Amino acid sequence: MVSRAFELLTDIELTYMEKLLGESLSKEIDENKNWTNENGYEKPHQKTRMILACLNAVKSQRQYVKTMSVKW
Repeated sequence: MVSRAFELLTDIELTYMEKLLGESLSKEIDENKNWTNENGYEKPHQKTRMILACLNAVKSQRQYVKTMSVKW
């Protein structure tokens, strides 16, 4: 179930959240690459998974809002 506050966000706000999460994901991927190059092994990607989960939730909410806004 979606919280009421998340449900009330506009498409512009959801798009902004998606942009911020995308930037965070890109930064995390770069940091993980640098870690692997410097240390010779991969670091656990916990933040990457959390960011992806949030990004998927925002995308799903945007799609839901778009679908529900269509007038029959």
